[in-house]
Amino acid sequence: MELIEIAILFIGAKISGILFNKIGQPSVGGEVLAGVILGSVLGFVTNTAEIEVVSQLGLIFLILSTTMQINFNKINESGEKLLISQILSLVIQFILLMTAMFLFKINFYFILLIMAGTFGTSINFALRTLFSLKLLGSKEGETIVGLEIVSDIIELVLISSVLGVVESNEINPVPVIEITLMFIGIFMITSRLGYRFINFVTNEVQKFKIEGILLALTLMMVFLSIGFTEALGISSFFGIMLVGLLMSRTQQAPMILEKFKLLGENLFIPIFFASLGLGVSLVPIIGSINLVIFLLVSLIVIRMIMFSVPQKILKYSTIESIKIGSAMLPLSSYGLFIMSLGVQHGLIDNVFYSVFVVVYLILNIFSPLITTFFFKFKEPKHKIKWKGNSLVNRFTKKKDKNTTL
Repeated sequence: MELIEIAILFIGAKISGILFNKIGQPSVGGEVLAGVILGSVLGFVTNTAEIEVVSQLGLIFLILSTTMQINFNKINESGEKLLISQILSLVIQFILLMTAMFLFKINFYFILLIMAGTFGTSINFALRTLFSLKLLGSKEGETIVGLEIVSDIIELVLISSVLGVVESNEINPVPVIEITLMFIGIFMITSRLGYRFINFVTNEVQKFKIEGILLALTLMMVFLSIGFTEALGISSFFGIMLVGLLMSRTQQAPMILEKFKLLGENLFIPIFFASLGLGVSLVPIIGSINLVIFLLVSLIVIRMIMFSVPQKILKYSTIESIKIGSAMLPLSSYGLFIMSLGVQHGLIDNVFYSVFVVVYLILNIFSPLITTFFFKFKEPKHKIKWKGNSLVNRFTKKKDKNTTL
């Protein structure tokens, strides 16, 4: 019976994902919606232990696919500026959420989950919108792509850190500092020694010309890395990300990524996103329309501020900053995952989780329209300076010249 439910969930997710692609939307929205319909509406599928195992494999494939696609060459030239921008965005988001915590007396752990779940952006939506506007190679377009790459790295580290704090159940900066220092230490060591080791191993394995061995080798390293990071008290999230980042720098990365995407996107990843939809209850949402509207508007305002203000600080014009901020509006799919963990830890209830999924779908579906609207604005050709060179002064000077004999 459990295998039948997995098959139903998989078929439903694939069909719904294909339909979403047909209407110009990323498949993830359709996959989540399939879980909602098959679970809450029709009751064909329940979130069993078997589905949980398959969805965890989907999460592994998702993280690996994300991190192995990171192109460090694209952020080398302006990496410092992009990193500063995203750190400023994170600080602004934290300040805004902490303000909300004091105003509405919200639980601190809940705020941490919201921060981790709403920081990342969906590069698929941004790229699709920029491509349709033929602005992928523009100044704003190149900045947005770079910000998305840096955002992916910060988001995964942020989620790992927040999970560590939530699981330790301590409102204390010490665990966060410890985890951060561990991240830095482990990444610095593995980025040098680890890369050399992995590069050597992959080159040796490739001599056998059996591509399947590289796939198995990568998965083996992932499981070993998960065990290693969990033994240090760090989330397994970071272990998976670490292997993906290291593998992305090898010569075999494109081939391995192709295999992972083929297997992941055609089987495990759709089931993972569909399983997130199984936890949604539609009945409570009907009585929570006000919460849906409030959360949707709040997310749009907060995300516009947190992604636009840093660009203005870094010397972009106001219009350019707003354009970049609007392209960063779509929420990352990891947000759904972190919220589902919030339900497991008892930090959020099923009603809020259901509302969040609905808001996620609405925001991501309509964000391209918001981005397109803001990208229609043009920079003013002539900036008027009112001091020392006002329009009145210019006019009087011109008049004096004409009347002078």
